[in-house]
This record gives sequence, structure tokens and C-alpha cells, in this order.
Amino acid sequence: MFTGNSRLILYAVTLAGIFSLLVFGCTAKKEGVGKEQVSIACSYSPVDTGTQVIDKSIDKFMIEHPDIFVKKIWFTRDYQVKLMTMIAGGTAPDIFRVAPNMVPTYISRGIVMPLDDFIKKSSELKLKDFFPQVLHKYKFDGETIGKGPVYGFGTDWSPDYTLFFNKDMFDKEGIPHPTESLSWEEFRDIAKKLTHREIRKKQFGCLLSLRDIPLLVYQNGGRVFSEDGKKCLLDSPEAIEAFRFLVDLKVKDRVMPSYTETADTNQLQLFQMGKLGMFLSGRYYVPVVSGVVKNFKWGVAPGLHQKKRVNMVRGPCGWLMSKTVKHPDAAWKLMEWLVVGDCERELAKVGYNIPVIKKIAYSDLFLTNPNHPEGFNKIFMDEVEYTVPSPLTPHCPTDRWKRVISEELDLAYLEKQSPEEVAKKACKRINKLLKDGTR
Repeated sequence: MFTGNSRLILYAVTLAGIFSLLVFGCTAKKEGVGKEQVSIACSYSPVDTGTQVIDKSIDKFMIEHPDIFVKKIWFTRDYQVKLMTMIAGGTAPDIFRVAPNMVPTYISRGIVMPLDDFIKKSSELKLKDFFPQVLHKYKFDGETIGKGPVYGFGTDWSPDYTLFFNKDMFDKEGIPHPTESLSWEEFRDIAKKLTHREIRKKQFGCLLSLRDIPLLVYQNGGRVFSEDGKKCLLDSPEAIEAFRFLVDLKVKDRVMPSYTETADTNQLQLFQMGKLGMFLSGRYYVPVVSGVVKNFKWGVAPGLHQKKRVNMVRGPCGWLMSKTVKHPDAAWKLMEWLVVGDCERELAKVGYNIPVIKKIAYSDLFLTNPNHPEGFNKIFMDEVEYTVPSPLTPHCPTDRWKRVISEELDLAYLEKQSPEEVAKKACKRINKLLKDGTR
């Protein structure tokens, strides 16, 4: 499964011996002597609020569990390559953080263990306490994602396609601030009104991208894959209409920037400069935008709808436990701490994202926390009932099928093929990937 990662695995094996020496080589310092040792790996940034919370919370865990020593393996770059190198070299961390699209890879390769036995015995962690959307990608029976044993847990999440908008731009054009879900046509009309292409006052009504295609397909009543993930369904009429909507925004209406116009900038920079009216993102983006936007008022509003009102969660990133863990009970205590204990509460307190535990999410720590932007949390929480997991198939890596869509969309943006051709050609190519097999 996932032979698209084969080169990465070979590279990992080549480096395994060298890297193992670097990480676990001889040292005069004997940390955690006489204690049960648990290692944990994660990508790390000294300026990222989430990783700072995790780091400090683990220190607190060791204070409250003096019989356990946690070896933190933080990588500031190339995390995925270094993690695979450790695994290939036989030095897998006991617990490690992953993006959910990689979960089936680790399961199928026998790298991680199911956690159902731990869950049954736990007095702290109960599956009924989780939002069901956050467990979906961590269940896999070998064939269908969302079914079978639980192999891990995400630790924060969001309806990732909630509307962010520039209030000042809306006010200047006399457009009421959105408080309800906008239909595609309402969104399109507002984007047209917000767009100005004069050189001195150039601004764009909206910015949608490749990552929004699955959302649009679902909102229009379609699907990207069959339930078992073995067939791509992007050639359906519902999917074709979704492609047409996106292409028309860029090519016909010209309410989105062209590739040339975004050559030296990105979505956040355009929004920061007051040149972008609307885009879709998640709760995690609130502190990011708050940190850079100082010269105008902005807000968030419910996501879009067409035939259906649908929001979507691409994550959540989360924790898996290695099959080679030496002290599984100690590792499980740390897992509980990270997922339902102190760490998740601290993440909620700083407003990093929505907690995965319903009780914490609806508590004063998060929902009504006065230190968070007023009213924002409720808007995201109201989107939860409309939120579904983003499409994921165990039969083809996500980056591969998305790259196919991107290549076909580029031709449509250049007006070299129609949206219908994009949908049908992308579907045909992806089905070939699925048929050729990555197992």
C-alpha cells in the first residue's frame, strides 16, 4: 500500500544507521535512569503556539508521573523524512505525530498498534466523548477508512472551510456582513462587487483553490471517491458543476488573482494588505490572521452551501503508538495526557484550535473564553454539525490524486480545456492510479 512513498522508504533505510547514531548515539548523560522511558516525536517550531503547549505539558506530565521519563524528539524541519528514517532503522518513537492521510500507510506496514484494548480499560478516555469527525481517519480495517480498530487520536481540529472576510471592504461597497451560510451564487455576486482591477486600487473578491474542490463537490451533492475508496467519482454531473463554479470564478468572473498576480505573494499576504475580500479556512487560522492584520477590521462567518450545507475537516493531525513500544502502559498514560488530559485543555485555553473532546470544546476554557476573539468560537462550533471528513482513500496517496486535479485545473485556468474536460480527465487518471494499485 502507498508505493508512492517507496522512494522515501528507500531513502530512509539508507540514512537509518547514520541517523540512529545521531539521535541515540553514545552519550555520557543517562536520562531517566531507573524510570520507564517513553519517547515521543513531533515537528517543532519555537514560534508555534501548539508545539509550545505540547512541550510544556509533557514537562508537567513528568512532574505528575515521576516514575516515567519522556524523551522528546523534536524536529524543526524534514520531520516526515526523519521519522521514516527512525522507523526504518528500528528506532521508532513510542508515540509520534502524523497527518491523518498517512495513518493507513503506518497501519498497513505494521508500524503502529491498535488502541482498542487500552480504550476499553481506560477510565479517562471514552470514544463517546469525541467529536465523531475526528476519529474517522484513525480507524482502518485494512480496506475501508472509518471502520475497524482505533489506531490513534487527533488533538485539535476545525471546520476548515469557514468564511474569513474583510469587513472594511464589505463596508466600503455597502455589502452587509454575512451572518448566515452563503450560497454559491451569493458568494459569487459578493466577490464580483468586491473586485476591482484598476492598477491603483486592485483588489480581489475571493480566493479559492485546488484544496476547495472536494468541498464544492460535496456541497453540490457529489463525492470524490466511492465509500470503499476504490473508485473516483469526479466525472459525475455534480462534480463537473463544482469544477465549473471554481473555473468561472477565476477565468470568466476574474474575481480571483491569476498566477501572475500571486507570483510574489500568498493568501495571507493579500489579506493582510487589504487586497483580498474572502477566503475559506479553519479555526487554527484565527491566531495567524490576528497576528498580522492590524489596519482593518475582519471577521468570520458560516461556510458556503449549494445543494447541501457542508463544511469539511482535513485533519486533525494526531498521535499514533508504535508497535515496538517497550513500556505500553506508560506510553498509554502519556497518550491520555495528550488527548484528553492537561495538554488538550491547555490547547483549548490558548485558542489553538477546537478541542477534540466535546466537553472541553463547549466549556469556558474554549467556547466562551474571554481571551479569544469575541463570538468567533461560536461561529466555528455552529459549523460542526455540517462538517464531514475530507476524502481519503487507502489506495492512492492524497498528494498524488490532488496533483492530478491540479494539473488538469491549470489547463482550464489557461482556457485550454473546459471544466467538464477537467473533471472527466482527472477522474480517468485517478481511477488508473487506483486500478494500478498502490498496495
